[in-house]
Amino acid sequence: MPPYDARGRENGAKRHRAVLIGVERYTGTRNDLPAVATNLRLMREALTAERTGVLGPEDLVVVPDAVILDGPVTEGPVTEGEGGPEPGVRGSGGRRVGPLQVRAALNAARDEVTGLLIVYFAGHGIVRPDGSDLNLMFTDSRVTRDRRHPFVDTLSWRDDVMPDLRNARADWVVVILDCCFAGNALGAFSPAAGQNFALLTAAEPGVEIPPGDPRTGTEFTAALHRLLTTSESEPVTFTRLVAGMRDEMAALKAIDGHPWIPDELRHGDDVVLALAADAEPRPPVPPVTPPPKAPGPRLPQGRSKGPANRLPERRSKGWTRPVLPAFARRLLPAPGRLPNRVSVLVLAGVLVLAGAGLWHILRSTDDVACASPLQLRVLTDPDLRPTVQKAADAYPKRDSDGCRTVGIDVYDAKAADAVEAFRSSSLWQEPEACPVSGDCPQPQRDVGAQPDIWIPAAGTAWQRATAEGPGDGGTGAAGAGTADTAADAGKSVVDLERLGSVAYTPMVLGVPDTMRLAQSLQTDDPLGAIISGLEAAQPGAVEILRPDPEATEGALLATDALYAASGSRPASTLERGMAQAMRPMPSTARELMCVLADGAHNTLEDQAAVLVPEQTLAQFNLSAGRPGRPACATEALAHRVAHYPSDVPMLDLPFVRVTWDGAERDAAAREAAVRDFHDWLATDPDAQRCFTDDGFRGVGKGGPVEPGDDSVLGSEDNTSAVREQVPATGAGTDVTASLSDTLKDYREALGPGKVLYLLDNSTSMAAERLWEGPGRAKDLVARSMSSLGAGDAYGVWLMAVPKGEAATDAVPFGPHTRATAQRSVAGAEAVAHDARVAKSLEEALGTLRSGRDEEEQPRLLVVVTDGEDFEGVGEAQQTALVAEARGEPLVRIVTVSLRNGACAQGRFGDRLATASGGRCLDPADDIAAELAAEVAKTGTGDAE
Repeated sequence: MPPYDARGRENGAKRHRAVLIGVERYTGTRNDLPAVATNLRLMREALTAERTGVLGPEDLVVVPDAVILDGPVTEGPVTEGEGGPEPGVRGSGGRRVGPLQVRAALNAARDEVTGLLIVYFAGHGIVRPDGSDLNLMFTDSRVTRDRRHPFVDTLSWRDDVMPDLRNARADWVVVILDCCFAGNALGAFSPAAGQNFALLTAAEPGVEIPPGDPRTGTEFTAALHRLLTTSESEPVTFTRLVAGMRDEMAALKAIDGHPWIPDELRHGDDVVLALAADAEPRPPVPPVTPPPKAPGPRLPQGRSKGPANRLPERRSKGWTRPVLPAFARRLLPAPGRLPNRVSVLVLAGVLVLAGAGLWHILRSTDDVACASPLQLRVLTDPDLRPTVQKAADAYPKRDSDGCRTVGIDVYDAKAADAVEAFRSSSLWQEPEACPVSGDCPQPQRDVGAQPDIWIPAAGTAWQRATAEGPGDGGTGAAGAGTADTAADAGKSVVDLERLGSVAYTPMVLGVPDTMRLAQSLQTDDPLGAIISGLEAAQPGAVEILRPDPEATEGALLATDALYAASGSRPASTLERGMAQAMRPMPSTARELMCVLADGAHNTLEDQAAVLVPEQTLAQFNLSAGRPGRPACATEALAHRVAHYPSDVPMLDLPFVRVTWDGAERDAAAREAAVRDFHDWLATDPDAQRCFTDDGFRGVGKGGPVEPGDDSVLGSEDNTSAVREQVPATGAGTDVTASLSDTLKDYREALGPGKVLYLLDNSTSMAAERLWEGPGRAKDLVARSMSSLGAGDAYGVWLMAVPKGEAATDAVPFGPHTRATAQRSVAGAEAVAHDARVAKSLEEALGTLRSGRDEEEQPRLLVVVTDGEDFEGVGEAQQTALVAEARGEPLVRIVTVSLRNGACAQGRFGDRLATASGGRCLDPADDIAAELAAEVAKTGTGDAE
């Protein structure tokens, strides 16, 4: 097929748009990016150039607005508190850009564009230690110490941007990312079936890029501008652009000397992004009235067709000059001659008819100027976010012109943070009331904007938020034993009105169907009895896992029952066992199942019984190709049977109306909109289908209804896995105090970690070019330190020393600031000695096991070598060291060999890893990502 051309005749009546997002100004520790303003100007020029551009100036939406001062642009939608200029600052440098502002622009484009949609982002990007979950950063974005949700006021490419754009109505979607770690977006590239979608990233995964020159822009965007505006002889398609960009960037280097190679993925044929500069100008395309079209396959019910958030005086289509019909042109006289009387009369009639037709075209229903809708903010539990978002997108509140009258923004926050934020909600409005010590909740940071609606996973969250007395704690210091300080600093200024449930799902213990367990234990027994029966039938072959109990209410309820079932065993013992199997623990049930499904955890996927919502288990039980099966599900994950603990309360998804003291503006309209949304969710068949399609149970009189045949729960894959009738679960009483105690016990269960690196700095490392440079020994160690925090004790020993001497300190063992430790590693030098591997291993194990530390404190020993001296350890010494590795307290050993083959079964590195429950990594693995992930299981750093 020929490439898609937005300027082609067949696409003349369609809406095209470019959303250009540039974040120049950052608060906190992030550097400003003054080159971004130039980037936005370059992209505007490239896309709207007179001869080569594929869009018109009216097709641009720029966030922040007023960045481009020399021509017309459409202003990006501004959310309260975002986009405002600061005194004395001109252009984008003084304008704040926030995630809600950008999300509104993307959602409008998703709903309105029917032709070509281009999304461009320039700013900071950040990823987790394992390289996953690229987050786009905005003015007030921050990194926290929370390993599960480290990024605040960002947009996740995987969880926010990609899911929105995969539902776009556009014929073609093209995304261009000019930020650090842009290539990491490729791992979460998931277009809808049949969707035309292309993604161009500034560099490959894991690569950071320079900030650029304020005068000329970043190197990547400057090259884009050159290629899009100077091509000769043929149009610039996406595939041609990728090849040209790689040629342009070939001579340049990214941060740390990495090759600078733009990367891409494409789903579909090809698309024209610029016309040839020397091509003949195309004749104007007459506007045509498009025939009525049925909604496309990716258009959920209720998607907007009106140009929401556009300025009324602007046209939402590109303007093309109308062309008179041929017979009318023949009535015009030749140059220099006057028309006769008949010609004048006929021509006047033609122009009247043409004007009437043009008026009809311009006032088509697609071009009604829609007023800004009333915006409702919905806060929900992380386990519920995908389904609630789907329902919000389908909400059909519109006027007679088809314009959306109510817009709904859905976001999630950790369940513990949401509860504590509501208990101290005055700090939402007055964060400065927090004492200088910071020992109180920070709702704006930890949760986000003030919501109008709260949909927690269970009524227990509402009970805790409205209970009398001190709070149960969020993730901040207030939740770690300073509740009185928080109570003094903040008070409740909200009313939380519980209107009713919108869906149900019980918490279950999902047991692989390959495991033996008495059928009588499937219902009516407490969690402890089910686990005891499971462990008795498979001695030593069962791991009990659940997501982070701070993140979701379901995981907290399961943890409460788990601790109660453990008897006299301390919580630290249970959490230590889980941490050895998987740390950090995933935040949501879906993330937990995805980790198990990736097949990288040896036999864990077949040995893990998981405490998750029934709807999550049912989705992952679906066969390949079945609607509703998560994209990350694989055949590596065993089919699981649901067991229903009688002491874990049902997740009843209460809909809570949130009203704020002093918020009288639009109060009546807002209340009506909130109640209408609740009624629609709870009673409308289409709304309920959003939940039942994802495995939830619908709402009936007095409780959940049995699943229908078209439900995920009623599919053949789940016939023997779930029960049609939900057994009675939960105590049915107020468990506020118990859950508060459980959170406290969980937070105290695993303290800071201890990590010691043994680094081979012998001359063979330097001779083989394994010592310095990207992906080499020092770089691997320094990068993995991103998972270590101020509370951790860690150090780096250099093993190449004269015979009989002990390893030397590059970083002395103890607490450090990360930057200082990384500089010390960068300054370490190779020396002309052999690495004393055996002696260093023995002393390192002794150091990690010494002191008055808690027995359950996580410990990790990392050994980085080229394999030469490592394999030179004699057999007797190897056997003794392997026996020492099995000692107590447990020290996990991760061996990293920079030569292939060192991790073969029976080799020294493999034996040490097996004996200690660690890992052996060699070049067959992605060492940088895997080592960072292993350190993250022990460290308590920012996960930056």
